[in-house]
Amino acid sequence: MGTALAQGAHAAGRRVVAVASRHPAHAQPLAESLDAVLCDSASEAARIADAVVLCVPDDAIEEVASSLDSVSGKMVAHTAGARDLSILDVAAERGAETGSLHPVMVVARGGRGHHALVGATAAVDGTTDAAEWLTALATDLGMEPVRIPAEHRALYHLSAALVGGLMTGLLASAVDLWVDLGLDRNDGAQAMGRMVQEAGRNLERLGIPNAVMGPAVRGDTGTLQEHLKVLTTEAPQLVPLYQNLVSLCLPYAVERGALTSDDADALRCSIEEM
Repeated sequence: MGTALAQGAHAAGRRVVAVASRHPAHAQPLAESLDAVLCDSASEAARIADAVVLCVPDDAIEEVASSLDSVSGKMVAHTAGARDLSILDVAAERGAETGSLHPVMVVARGGRGHHALVGATAAVDGTTDAAEWLTALATDLGMEPVRIPAEHRALYHLSAALVGGLMTGLLASAVDLWVDLGLDRNDGAQAMGRMVQEAGRNLERLGIPNAVMGPAVRGDTGTLQEHLKVLTTEAPQLVPLYQNLVSLCLPYAVERGALTSDDADALRCSIEEM
């Protein structure tokens, strides 16, 4: 995320003056590409910059923010979706404006980098000046800024994590079933990747509940039962997950009129009994 934001800011004409990382050797190519100073610590980078964006693990934010000893009159922000501004209280006590910027997007090492941020929603929070600066940064990077109430940050981040984080484990498990078929894992990844891209497009175009589909929505009880039989033999660890995913689909099937409430209840019972 730090690399994507830095490269995006640079591409938008903003000056990235310093980069710091736990692994300086990994950050050196980034610093060179931005003509930025590669610093030994976040504190050193903060002395050079007017605005500091912490792209570190959530549990490390408070510790890193506490290490910044020269932030009076500057802005310090984090990129954690589930955390509010209180985690930056030490920086605020030292005279910094504080904020947060969380792109609702998957950004992976070796992925599309800052290009993946274009069109993404970005949750912005902060003091008046920090929120204004971060909103402008998000806009410069092609993102669409929104404000999330502080009391709902965890719920908001949970929504994003279900798709951007936890779903990737589901996708990986689905791909690994291809190995059980004797097929190539990379071929499975390509096939599932293309399918999930189209599912995402349908979600945007069709909305809820119309984007929810599959055998559960069609009421194909026999197919669902066959899936569970195969899973019990080939991947038993996925059986509870499969049953839960079927149950999640059923209310949307009822909402769109594909199933009656009675049909959905009967299907759910038939799946849970296996």
